[in-house]
Amino acid sequence: MRYFFLIFAALFSLSSNVVASNFNYATGFAAINEMASKALINAMERVDDRIYAVGEHGIIIYSDDLGDNWTQSESVPFTNTLTDIDCISKEECWATGHDATILHSNDSGKSWIKQYEDIDFDAPLLSIHMYDSGEGIAIGAFALSLRTTDGGQSWGYLFMDDDDFQPHFNYAYGDSQSWRKSSASEAYAVGEIGKYYVSDDKGLNWLVVSTGYDGSYWSGIKVDDGKSLLLGMSGNLTLITRYGPEDIVPSEKFTSIACYEAGYFKDDCKLFAFDNIFIGTKNSLTNAIMMDDGRIAISGNGGSVTIVDLYRKKTVETCVRSDRLSNTSIVYLGGEEFLLAGEDGFRKHSMDECYDNFASVDSQSQDTYYTVDLNMVQFF
Repeated sequence: MRYFFLIFAALFSLSSNVVASNFNYATGFAAINEMASKALINAMERVDDRIYAVGEHGIIIYSDDLGDNWTQSESVPFTNTLTDIDCISKEECWATGHDATILHSNDSGKSWIKQYEDIDFDAPLLSIHMYDSGEGIAIGAFALSLRTTDGGQSWGYLFMDDDDFQPHFNYAYGDSQSWRKSSASEAYAVGEIGKYYVSDDKGLNWLVVSTGYDGSYWSGIKVDDGKSLLLGMSGNLTLITRYGPEDIVPSEKFTSIACYEAGYFKDDCKLFAFDNIFIGTKNSLTNAIMMDDGRIAISGNGGSVTIVDLYRKKTVETCVRSDRLSNTSIVYLGGEEFLLAGEDGFRKHSMDECYDNFASVDSQSQDTYYTVDLNMVQFF
């Protein structure tokens, strides 16, 4: 998912602390390395008090103390790049990677098995979303999409888009608010050429929604019933809203109608409207999480961390960290504190500290801070 747009230096070179020769490809298993947490990390997943992370060279590590210390999985039958991880519990997780690979663990990440692989495809699966221990979807490059109904013992091809261009599917996600009844069946995906995909039946059928955005979406998050925030290139966000047949859509909004393949019945077609948001700096956006108070925290390239407040202050606040390291993933730790992952592994981040560094005349930090007033955008 976020893998494609990391800077080339990070993609093709290891941290000075992790030497390629330490990884023995001949075994077929990821080598255990005490500096694994300093490698390129592509995705994180927090489940209760545990944080899982996956990265290059088949690295899978986990932390039970908010990222201060990391343990590497003992047995991972993969030595290439891993792109995403999704866990339905602390005990059971799935991960995707290059060569269209899917890995599975049911012992809290200690050991993994290879559930699916297609070396001949020679392209990555970029994201995975599991509904439960049985059903899930995995998506990736060149419109590759798979679905399982038996916990990954078998994966079958899934039809999502008939576009001859075969756009990459970059990220799949569900509704993090599990108390919503709809969350059990919903799935969303984003990809190239501004496409957004919606399924209401656990990935069996999909709406293909054209958003009017020409670039790639790298990630997305459901922010409210019928609303998602899509993360794009160069600091661009898209707020997408589904309107019902009785709703009045403001005339100035860009809209799009998408229909399921049959299109025979009233509910087969949906109306969507879009609002474009610019975070104030041209850093591509990579991953989003919901904070306890309903705000959305977003990681990005070039050291950016963004907080979107859609309903109270109606602001977008962005810190560009002085380290300028590209961040592929973000985990919420509480308050204004976060764990970031990407280039050179992990780092803790405080929005309050960033603002203080920016505002104080005594600080030597090169942190910068941007604020965008969404009230001026007038899309509410």
